[in-house]
Amino acid sequence: MKLINRDTDYGLKALLAIAGRRGDVTPVSALTEELGIPRPYLRKIMQALAGKGIVWSFKGRGGGFVLGRPAKEIAMADVIRIFQGKISLHDCLFRKKLCPDVKTCPLRETISRLEGRLVKDLEALSVASILKAKKGRHKARKTGGQP
Repeated sequence: MKLINRDTDYGLKALLAIAGRRGDVTPVSALTEELGIPRPYLRKIMQALAGKGIVWSFKGRGGGFVLGRPAKEIAMADVIRIFQGKISLHDCLFRKKLCPDVKTCPLRETISRLEGRLVKDLEALSVASILKAKKGRHKARKTGGQP
């Protein structure tokens, strides 16, 4: 099971790079260079984010991307859902058929509870909070201290 796939990972990295520029338009060339993501692949990622209003896109000379809403309002859960759909820790083996053990499955309640906590934590984790933690770790490394 992978909680975060490559598209989600790249989307989050791009959002962090854009958020770090504090409102300046970020050209695609800067993102591809900084993140090491091939331009066509990054374009696909950015189009998906733009389609959901997470970023705004500006074309032409001086174009690029800016956040579509404040970084503190962009939850990690939002980005996961854009690229991966519903956040789920498990799938019933019977997929679309009703599981015969749905009412008596000993794991169902526990996994559902864990899933609920995970979603709540991912909803609380914003681009702004990740960026703040990243800067704190970077600063601690520079000074030789602990984050």
